[in-house]
Amino acid sequence: MGAGWIGAEVATAARRAGCEVTVVESASAPLSTAVGAELGGRTLPWYDGIDLRLRTMVDSVDEGGVRLVGGEFVEAHVVVTGIGVRPAVEWLADADIDLHNGVVTDEHLRTSLPGVVAVGDCAAWWSRRWQARLRVEHWDTALNAPDVAAATLLGEEAVYDPVPYFWSEQFGHMLQYAGHHPAGDRLVYRGEPEGKWSAVWLAGDGTLAAVLAVDRPRDLVQGRRIIGAGSRLDAERLVDPQVPLRDCVV
Repeated sequence: MGAGWIGAEVATAARRAGCEVTVVESASAPLSTAVGAELGGRTLPWYDGIDLRLRTMVDSVDEGGVRLVGGEFVEAHVVVTGIGVRPAVEWLADADIDLHNGVVTDEHLRTSLPGVVAVGDCAAWWSRRWQARLRVEHWDTALNAPDVAAATLLGEEAVYDPVPYFWSEQFGHMLQYAGHHPAGDRLVYRGEPEGKWSAVWLAGDGTLAAVLAVDRPRDLVQGRRIIGAGSRLDAERLVDPQVPLRDCVV
């Protein structure tokens, strides 16, 4: 249930193990919630050999399978639900601390409760880079945020404002993502969906907001550095996958 990052990875592993796999997704394409239906549509050929049910809702999980909205019953020995998570902060409900999509922090990872910081999947921190509040569910955040939190507790002026990064392995492809694509106004593709390709989001001023690289690790590495530097790109050169991203900087 769900064709997001987790659903696609589970389907990949199950298919590799020789299982018959059915993926039920309410959206019109895989990864729609994460990166949009247009980009997610590029992954549709990867589901060859899998029963992919798009625009389909689950009514209930019953003994022996899943009942879909409309009444159809899909038999299954194992059902995996990969439809998103919510930060478990209910235990803080009675505390005098700001909670909104997690534990709200400033750019120093300070919460509204004096002397208390928050890190990891539950922390919704303020990004100076994008002037937005972010909460990233990836171990890269849990790995790097504690240094800033510790410095803050020690009275230093450390700022947490990374270029978010994560990856996913699906159907023989390595997907690597860096940045914050909601800050982008224009989506540009590098390469055709039949081969190795990348999707690049540009802000209105040409600044690189995010990059999703599919089997193109150099695009990811160079793109992450470009985002960190706040550099602008030449869109005409950008569409040529033979031109390295670093050579598109203006």
